[in-house]
Amino acid sequence: MQQPAWNNEEGRIRLMIVDDVPDTTENVQKLLYFERDIQVIATASRGREAIAKAVHFAPDIILMDINMPDMDGLRTAEIILQQVPTRVIMMSVQAEPEYLQRALMIGARGYLTKPFSGDQLVDTLRNAAQIPVQRFADAGPEMNGGNGRGRPAVVERGPAPPPYPLSSARKRQHMIAVFSGKGGVGRSVIALNLAIVLRQLTGEDVALVDADLQAGDIHVLLNMNTSNSIDDLREAASLDAVIIQHTMVEHQSGLMVLRAPLHPESAERFNEDEMKRIMVDLRENFDYLIVDMSAAYTEANLTVLEMADQIVLVTTLEITSLNKVTRFFEVAERLGYPEEKIVLVCNRVQQYYGIKPQQLEGQVRHRIAALFPEENQLMASAVNRGIPFVMSQRNHHITKQFVALAKHIVLAATQEEREAASRNAAQKSKRGLFKR
Repeated sequence: MQQPAWNNEEGRIRLMIVDDVPDTTENVQKLLYFERDIQVIATASRGREAIAKAVHFAPDIILMDINMPDMDGLRTAEIILQQVPTRVIMMSVQAEPEYLQRALMIGARGYLTKPFSGDQLVDTLRNAAQIPVQRFADAGPEMNGGNGRGRPAVVERGPAPPPYPLSSARKRQHMIAVFSGKGGVGRSVIALNLAIVLRQLTGEDVALVDADLQAGDIHVLLNMNTSNSIDDLREAASLDAVIIQHTMVEHQSGLMVLRAPLHPESAERFNEDEMKRIMVDLRENFDYLIVDMSAAYTEANLTVLEMADQIVLVTTLEITSLNKVTRFFEVAERLGYPEEKIVLVCNRVQQYYGIKPQQLEGQVRHRIAALFPEENQLMASAVNRGIPFVMSQRNHHITKQFVALAKHIVLAATQEEREAASRNAAQKSKRGLFKR
């Protein structure tokens, strides 16, 4: 007798359900209650949670809804199929052929239109279970019998890999605080566009944290509606990679975003210890961590400034802003910040009137790293559409300025890495001398 394709110790189809609507998950479980050959082993309500649980539980089939708050089901399924030998069945209220076609293109083994009957569900699951599991991770010559066309290769299920994403020591854990001594200078816009360019330029793991605890609006600027916030990390008893990834939301650029608290009064709960604990754990999970801050010298802000490898100091060329930026350099000197830690950026620069950049440099005795000209129409359009201009206007001269600023950040990070490696080598050599 031929063994089922889902062959396991219990002889059942191990199913994971992914849907952000609890009623849907419950209804699916009710439809399957009397099916002895189908066992629901896990459920998830968000894309990143689904990825972590898929890697951990390695289900035979994943029943995946298309519409979810943090990451759409198609993208989630695509990531899972690159890491886990499983089968995915998509479900949605949309019956348009476009969705079916996209589902098939990423490797889905079925498509159910809501509402569906118990018979439709069971038949689809059993049919999918007969298909050998596939992985799409490597489109190399070894796939599909060596034809090199990137078709799925049939693989055997091995031990479940560690939860996604992997939390391990990275080459870089570079933290960048974006600060301004005065509000209304475009600090948040600069922070998010810089973060996206860093992601595009390096291809590494980049996160943007909205630490403007009372008035943060990064999620609004990026048109990302999520109820998860930095407050969730503060309330967590302990943090690990899975909790962090579940709390953050992935932007279409690949940038990971953590929004500010939903309630402004939560800001008073972020003391030095809480902020330090959160930032330490976030830093360990990303190559570049960009932290957008409020224009105040609070306990939480001073903690972030102290921990940061670099501080992008944003100002405009107005007399009130000049006063605030001068004050920041006085504070930085008292706190012992090295000069190279501060990256001075001027926003909304007017060519024909206002204070000249050279005057600012002379006042604070610090070179300006980037000048962003006044572009009201471009900025307003990007903000209202929720699409950062570095994505929609890739060839614009302001975007090129952001690329130059990002390269400056990367150069400092790599130089810091080389210096650290050199110090470690010197220490090992010194220890070796004492052993002789």
